[in-house]
Amino acid sequence: MTQAIVRGRRFVAPQGHYLLLAIAVLSLAIFAGLAGCNPSSSGPKKLRIAVIPKGTGHEFWKSVEAGARKAEKEFGVEVAFKGPTGEGDTSEQIKIVENFLVEGYDGICLAPLDAVALGKPVQQAVGQKIPVVIFDSGLKDSSGITSFVATNNERGGERAGEYLAKTLLGGKGKVILMRYQINSASTEAREDGFLKAIEKYRGIELISSDQHSGADEAKAVALGEQLLLNMGDRVDGIFCPNESTTSGMLTALERDRRGLAGKVKFVGFDSSDNLIRGLKSGHLQAVVLQNPFQMGYDAVRVVVEKLRGKTPPEKIEVPEALATSENYREPEIDSLLHPLKKN
Repeated sequence: MTQAIVRGRRFVAPQGHYLLLAIAVLSLAIFAGLAGCNPSSSGPKKLRIAVIPKGTGHEFWKSVEAGARKAEKEFGVEVAFKGPTGEGDTSEQIKIVENFLVEGYDGICLAPLDAVALGKPVQQAVGQKIPVVIFDSGLKDSSGITSFVATNNERGGERAGEYLAKTLLGGKGKVILMRYQINSASTEAREDGFLKAIEKYRGIELISSDQHSGADEAKAVALGEQLLLNMGDRVDGIFCPNESTTSGMLTALERDRRGLAGKVKFVGFDSSDNLIRGLKSGHLQAVVLQNPFQMGYDAVRVVVEKLRGKTPPEKIEVPEALATSENYREPEIDSLLHPLKKN
């Protein structure tokens, strides 16, 4: 007799009937394979959503991920959160988007590092009928995207400028704007809003507004120290448009041997442990706060709604707030300063 054992079952055929045995074994193997991949055995396939931040190191992006993870659980989808190793690496972010497209992800949530350079991979996704939600920072060409989820960045910059010029400086003084990065749409909008606000005050003189620190906080410290070396004896106020520039300038002020920290009125943007410490010490008078947790949640939610046949709004504004050295203990402000603790 000829026999074989497959998946614990023994098949026996008369001597020499190898063909009958082979057919039996092959039939069982095919049946077992089909049973193993039967969709009804594991439920419907989960939607896969790629969330691509500008970076992963800053507290802001950690809060965005926490919001995206909440949406992941709530809507029963699979979220992959991946950004460039260093914020500012545009080429790496482009590769990340392209890789997610190759892997066949169902939806994309993207915070573009460069408003121009990221346009091409986004249009590639749109051409493949993959819903794309842009969050935090916009694109020059946003045609075909599903939605834009962000703070009103120009308004946030205006609030910073108004508070610095009117409340802190009383309408007069010399001011520095230390910029972030060329083609970063969100921070450029904040810078524009800041300039729009302070130009209303004739007693405010802008003594530097063309210096960009880039995404590296160490470079922001170095640029801050250089600006203070050249202008520290006459500067009265400073504005920085994001977490890394604000933290870098704070460090530069605190290192200055002339005691400029606290003396020079300083307003920034976003939150981190260092910036919270600055508010408490009085070395940083105010920061405009976003809600990155809500931003991450809404970005994923909107993509899922689109994939499930709904028509989400083209734009979702996430409200901003102003934290100061006086109000940072208030519950609403504290929850924005510590979004991970709350959520």
